[in-house]
Amino acid sequence: MPIINHLFIAVSLLLTLAGNGPGDKAVMYGGDLRHTGVYQTEPLRELNGLKWKFETVGTVTSPPLIDDGIVYFGDWDGYFYAVDIASGAEKWRFLAGEGVAGPPAIVGDVAYWGCRAGDFFALNAKTGEVLWKLVTEGGVCFPPLIEQGEAYFTSHDKHLYVVDIASSQLKYRIEAANGMCCSPSLLDATAFYTDWDGNVYAIDTGTKKEKWRFKAGKKVYHAPSIADGVAYISSYDSCLYALDVNDGRKLWKFKTDDTIGLEPAVYNGVVYLNTSHSHLYALNARNGNKVWDIRTEGKVYAKPVIAGGVLYVGSGDHHLYALDPRTGTEKWKFETDDMVCNPTVNNGIVFFGSGKNLYALQ
Repeated sequence: MPIINHLFIAVSLLLTLAGNGPGDKAVMYGGDLRHTGVYQTEPLRELNGLKWKFETVGTVTSPPLIDDGIVYFGDWDGYFYAVDIASGAEKWRFLAGEGVAGPPAIVGDVAYWGCRAGDFFALNAKTGEVLWKLVTEGGVCFPPLIEQGEAYFTSHDKHLYVVDIASSQLKYRIEAANGMCCSPSLLDATAFYTDWDGNVYAIDTGTKKEKWRFKAGKKVYHAPSIADGVAYISSYDSCLYALDVNDGRKLWKFKTDDTIGLEPAVYNGVVYLNTSHSHLYALNARNGNKVWDIRTEGKVYAKPVIAGGVLYVGSGDHHLYALDPRTGTEKWKFETDDMVCNPTVNNGIVFFGSGKNLYALQ
């Protein structure tokens, strides 16, 4: 059994968590609860230039998350950051201990965050103050899914954890076949998560029972993207799988040229995925047929995202690309000094990590 530790700062906990009920506003990874990568916001159609650049201690691979005028992200030296969107000035930083691969999930004024040391934190989103933490026996790399006041998150220790966010109490945990490194996705009352044996799990959030399980050829790092009744899974066997959300039945699969570390984006009947060799594919969501593809250079860890009819993707060739999602035609590109990781779009600004910097383009 993992040792479960709680660290409380009593006054702040009572004041900050009092309103964190099921109805509070939640901001989570992936654009929405289905991880489609589609952001309902104004896009950056034409590049005017760099708005600001924020230097970090470690390399940034964390997708930025935006809430209430602040961009939140982490780095591989174990820091959580909160940076003002307008100025690029630091609001606060917190040293978690080990690498931070993902952003937080934010509910009300609380940011829920994990790190590779195995700690799951609840921080005051405005100040970075620790409200409580829960310790697992494996890394907690990606943020939780939060539904009806419960945080679902995965650990390298082979367990899915479910925590009551108002009380910080562990409600239960479910053991998987292997370690996990994903932010669960949600469709109605079904939560989806994956493990390093290639298993895809679907559980009923009401009964807590497994509905179905599917096994890919190799490890799966991220939970599926879900659209129109289909769960799209990327695997280290270089394949993208399309599964029926109701029973896990395989509808089709597509073989790429390399491993696929992150879940795809899905928009207007097309699935977009980027391999670790910076090969971007656009596939017909119904049958998996290739619509178009673009090859750039270098190793990369990047999920495509879409906002306002513009597709954004990072490349190992040190560029962020803005493309027409219908044709793959380039609209503009921006060069950095390192590979470009997962972008986020908010009100005409694109945020992304590259090397030891977070960039904001306008």
